[in-house]
Amino acid sequence: MRRIELDPRPDWERTIKQSGLIYSRSLRDDGSAVEYWNDGAAYVFTLPEVEELERQTEELHRMCREAARYLASGELGNLGLTPKAFELAQWSLEQDEPDVYARFDLAYTGDGSPAKMLEYNADTPTGLIEASLTQWFWLQDRLKSGALPADTDQWNGLHEALVERWRVLLHRSLTEGEGGRLFVAHSDADIYGEDWDTVAYMRDLAAEAGWEHTGIEMKDIGWHHGARQFVGVPEAWGSSRSIAALPGDEPGTQYPVIRNLFKLYPWEDLVSGEDRIVGDQEFGALLIAGRGLFGHWYEPAWKMFLSNKLLLVALWRLFPGHPNLLPAYADGPNGMTDYVVKPVFGREGDGIRVHRADGTVTSNGQEYRREGTGRERVWQEYHELPDFPGSNGSNHPVLGSWVVNDESYGVGIRESDGPITDYYCRFAPNIIEA
Repeated sequence: MRRIELDPRPDWERTIKQSGLIYSRSLRDDGSAVEYWNDGAAYVFTLPEVEELERQTEELHRMCREAARYLASGELGNLGLTPKAFELAQWSLEQDEPDVYARFDLAYTGDGSPAKMLEYNADTPTGLIEASLTQWFWLQDRLKSGALPADTDQWNGLHEALVERWRVLLHRSLTEGEGGRLFVAHSDADIYGEDWDTVAYMRDLAAEAGWEHTGIEMKDIGWHHGARQFVGVPEAWGSSRSIAALPGDEPGTQYPVIRNLFKLYPWEDLVSGEDRIVGDQEFGALLIAGRGLFGHWYEPAWKMFLSNKLLLVALWRLFPGHPNLLPAYADGPNGMTDYVVKPVFGREGDGIRVHRADGTVTSNGQEYRREGTGRERVWQEYHELPDFPGSNGSNHPVLGSWVVNDESYGVGIRESDGPITDYYCRFAPNIIEA
């Protein structure tokens, strides 16, 4: 893998927004603007290199599925979850509830050595639009302008893979008598628009697969006491193809019963005991008490095993010395002098601290908002991200390797100035050279 630089496309800011990437610009604490999309750089792979990285991604995914069963045994405790939440994850894994997608974060030097797994975002992966759409349209523009050879390709089959996955899930839902309507939920706490945009794209993918789809905010998911079911917001009677609807409070209205839900919302928050759905009715307690009665929730509850950083410890115990893994422990550095301390529910680099042998400690200054019930931490060996210097200085890339239905389907690359990939990283497209 190597990094190249090109002149940014004219009017690229408007172009990326047309692809759905509306959250490229953000502000640092000092008020300076930062662009997330890097239009003037790209990472170049060879086809054999991509095929090898796909093989490593799929092997890691298979290992993670085995590690999930290890975690479900309780060998590492309740993983920072409440006992009831842990039981829900166990039950979901036993049922082999279907999932949709996930994203590995990998460190890769591009010199032929194995990629190293940093973590697995298997519950609420984002970065989807830029990986699936924006970089694809970037490639088409570059081919059209002649900036890249006509036979240049891209490691990116995400859109087609996700449509096919939703098509399979629709067939399953219809076969089970659960209907063809999918609710797609996000939290209004997202102030940048990324979550809203991601679920909007997920609705497009589901629609292409044949689903009837409805957007909803997490806070608007209701609970019908009589039917003991989760319901959407009231709508006109007979206004959808829902297989199940309950009379609304107003004449001529209905509550659609939710039998299929995609939620971009962490399971550890859902089952934390803090979200109230109505009065003192607690969201997670309803889910736990009625498990198996609410149709399909995507991602399923067993993804709590794969999105938890203790997965890294389980993998190292099951596959010690594997070339794609880094040593990881649950009880301290165990003799490591260069290591990273991670909270079990951390995301976006929050709460991570990098300890170096010289005594220095680096973090992004942000604490993750949710601790595990026992303040669990993971100590993972520090792995220096490679540097691909450019005209603006250092660029430390992390490969976001996507998995759909157990197979590898593409990559999104975020590069940062320093060792932690945080909110101010940049997304650079990829190409496969002919």
